[in-house]
Formats: sequence, structure tokens, C-alpha cells
Amino acid sequence: MKKHLLLSHLILLTIYLLISASPVTASASFTDTEEHWAYDEINYLTDQELLNGYPDGTFRPSRSITRAEASKVIADQLGLKSTNSSAFPDTSGHWAESYINAIAERNIIIGFEDGEFKPNHTLRRSELAVILTRAYQLEGSSSSTFSDLSNNHWAFPHVSALLANHITTGYKDGTFRPSRDVSRAEFSSFLARILDERFKVNAESNEQKIPVLMYHSLSKNPADWNSVTISPDKFYEEMLYLKALDMTTISSQQLIDAKNGKAELPKNPVMVTFDDGYRNNYQYAYPVLEKLDMQAVISIIGWSVGRTTDLGDELDITPHFTWAEAKEMVDSGHVDIQSHSFNLHNPGTSDGYAKGTLPREGETTEEHADRFKKDTMKIHKLIEENLGYEPELFTYPYGAYNQTTENVLKELGYQATLTTRSGISDLNNGLFRMKRINSPDYLPSYQLMDKIVPEGVHVPFRTVPTREARIAKLEDYLDIK
Repeated sequence: MKKHLLLSHLILLTIYLLISASPVTASASFTDTEEHWAYDEINYLTDQELLNGYPDGTFRPSRSITRAEASKVIADQLGLKSTNSSAFPDTSGHWAESYINAIAERNIIIGFEDGEFKPNHTLRRSELAVILTRAYQLEGSSSSTFSDLSNNHWAFPHVSALLANHITTGYKDGTFRPSRDVSRAEFSSFLARILDERFKVNAESNEQKIPVLMYHSLSKNPADWNSVTISPDKFYEEMLYLKALDMTTISSQQLIDAKNGKAELPKNPVMVTFDDGYRNNYQYAYPVLEKLDMQAVISIIGWSVGRTTDLGDELDITPHFTWAEAKEMVDSGHVDIQSHSFNLHNPGTSDGYAKGTLPREGETTEEHADRFKKDTMKIHKLIEENLGYEPELFTYPYGAYNQTTENVLKELGYQATLTTRSGISDLNNGLFRMKRINSPDYLPSYQLMDKIVPEGVHVPFRTVPTREARIAKLEDYLDIK
């Protein structure tokens, strides 16, 4: 019996979205960080092999970090070595002795008045401020202050330097809490902000939020509807809602130009995205975009363009639009075609390895980078040959990425990547690893709007009982015939 390829793909993607609305990474897929506020920072440091999880698959982000653990991470990151005998009487024979010696020799961290280092003591936020400013030579001061940190506090200049360099803004109540233990999550976030500009906090709070909606397939058959396949009417209703809420759809080029300072984004920008390139996007979504004068980004799988049932006796494939249809949509100005890999659209295996964008079992970083680069260049060349431009946005299949894939894409000139992680991205944090908001069949369109509009904005017609009636109300409101 033939198996339906789209069905198997949708089942697998549904599982991914239900279990975790976050990307899978090669070095970190922790069971307790999937919805954590420091998810990206934790994955960044584990990708750099600076932090590890526990044998049970957890990261334990709330666990306090010790002075020894912090010493090891800092020494590793800076490449510091020491062969000297122990600088402290209580670190001789300790597993972190060499790391502690390495950073103590450089006055990055010091011991206590009694001469001991106390390696197993938890690190406090005031101590972390001193360590980071010394280790990374952070300078500057901020006019902002914390209510619980006076100018006379011994750590004040170091905390002020962190504030000036956008490493911290403290807590919402205006405190810094210098005596509080540092959690593994807090340590991850502070260090990631120092090492990568994307993670820095914006002290001026002039953030530009970019909601990115995520769609896959449209079908008129109710039996197909699930977390990644919805009805054309639901899609139409949601596009009407965007217009009614005065939101403007943008292309990937507009997003990139805004980030690079070449143009400003329109008021209330939103990006509509489709993954995979199914022909039902051309049949049902494209006419809606034309009718409402809106834009969408469709990320395509290179090998499947124009395919229908050409996979042999064992597999059928739901039709994907052709290059001619892709060109028609691009030329209309309503659709922006980008990359979703040539042939890496495969889910991860049960042992944590992936057949697609992530490293295969036993594959070195160099081999992984080469394989990913070759595949990306294939789809890159096809888009250039058939559509006349080079793609600059890459949508990760199944949301799977790691630092190697990011590095390869940057090398190839890509300026943005999309994940399946749920949330709204901030332009100030960069265009890589952008979050998206999925639109499952079970979620009413007005509730989807609640996820993307600013707090306090009223979403109309939520009490109207049926989709058909809401569409009629929205069309009347927008004067659409």
C-alpha cells in the first residue's frame, strides 16, 4: 500500500510542534529548557561546548553555578592554561584546580580574606559582575542605577560597566540583587551577551518587534486539518484580520534592508511565511495575497519543486508548485521565494541525531559543514537560475540548527534564518534564529491575533460565532467586495 508523503511529514512536524516549539540543536536538546527565557543563550554556549547538560538530559537552568564551574567556563572560553601549583590551600586536587589557577593568575577572580578560594561555594551576582568585567575588559559606566546598589558598594563600578555594555538591565523592580546566587541560566545569558551582539539587552527599550506567522499547507478537506494544515478560509480570515488591525506584511528583503539601515519598516510589520512549497500555496494562498495586496515568504525544498507522484511505488507526494508557478508568484510582487534546503528536510532520529541539517552520528564538524554547504548551494543556485535572484533567508527544516549551520549560511551570504521556535523576535537581536507563531487548525483566528498584536489592542468580532460570519464582518469593515 502506498504511503502518503505529506501525511507522514505532517505527523512528524505535528509531533515536533506539540512537544516543543523550539529548534533542535546538535549539542543541546535539553528536556527542561524548551520554553525557558534563556533558551537561545543556553544553546549558544552548549554549541560552543562551553557548557554541558546532565546525564538525564536536563540542563537545570535554575541550579546555582559554583565558583569552580564558572572558573572552568571562563578559562575555556579565553583559552587560558596554567601548570602552576595550586594558588589556594583548598583547591589542591580539586577537579577545577588548573582552571582556577589560570584565571587567578590573571586577577580575573580572587580568593577570600582567609586565603581560601571556596571552589564549591555558589557564585553571587556581584562576584559575576567583577569576573566578567575583568575577563573581557568591559569598560564604561551608566547613568542608570539600581535601588539596592549604592555607589559605595564594592561591585558598583563593575555592575555599572555591565549595564553600559547592555549585558544586564537588572530586575523589573529596579534592583540588581548583588547577593543573590547566579543560576546556570543567568550565567549563560550574561556570557552569551558578551560573546555575541545578538543577545545583548537593549537598555533604551527601543525594540522593534517582528511577528512572523508560520504556515505550511492549505486544504479544503476537513480530514486534513491539524496543527500544520488549515483550511483556505482560515488563512483568508487571518489575512483579513491583519489588514483590519492595520498590520502590513513585509518581504524578507524589506526585513533585511531595515536591519542593515537601508530602509525603515512600515508601521506594524508582520511577515507571513509558508514552508515546503506545496502547490496548494499557489492554488489558495496566492490568490488571497493578490486580492488583499499582501506579501508572503515561501521557503521551498529544492528537490520537490514541481513533483507530484514521482517517487516510485512506495511513496506518493503531495504536489508542489513548479518553477513556472514560482516565477509567476514572484513576478506578481506578492510572493518571495526563499530556501528550505535542497534535500535536508528530514526529522531527527530517536537517538538525537538528524538526517538533515544536524550532524549525522560520527560526523565531524568539518564534514557536517561541508555536507550542509553543498546542499545549501544546490538550492541557492536553483533559485538564482529559475527566479533571477540569490536567496538571503534560510528556513531550517524542522527548526533544526546549530552553530555550524549558522556559520555556513553567513559564509554564503545569508542574512536571516527562521526557526520553528514559538515567539516574537526583536529586530535588535538580529535576523538569525528568528522565532515564529504557528497557526494550527484548532486555534481561532482572533486568538492567533492576540499573540501578535501589542498589549491592549482590541481584536474585533471575537464574539461572532462562525468563521463565515466573521469573514463577512471583516470584509464589510474593510470594504472588500
